[in-house]
Amino acid sequence: MMEFDGKIENSETTLPVSEAKRKGEKGVTTVEYAVMLVLIAIAIMVANPNISSAVTGVFNNISTRLGG
Repeated sequence: MMEFDGKIENSETTLPVSEAKRKGEKGVTTVEYAVMLVLIAIAIMVANPNISSAVTGVFNNISTRLGG
């Protein structure tokens, strides 16, 4: 039975697991920032319903520009 030596092998390179994780963290942090932005927007909309339509308009505008 083979034992795991802490390395991920690829046809191009062999990286330690920690380095491979570090290289993949950029996408995770982007998703985390997006989730935080949405949660902050929801908190603002709940605290002040008058600006709810303005925040919704901003997200609709972004969605339209992204093609969604």
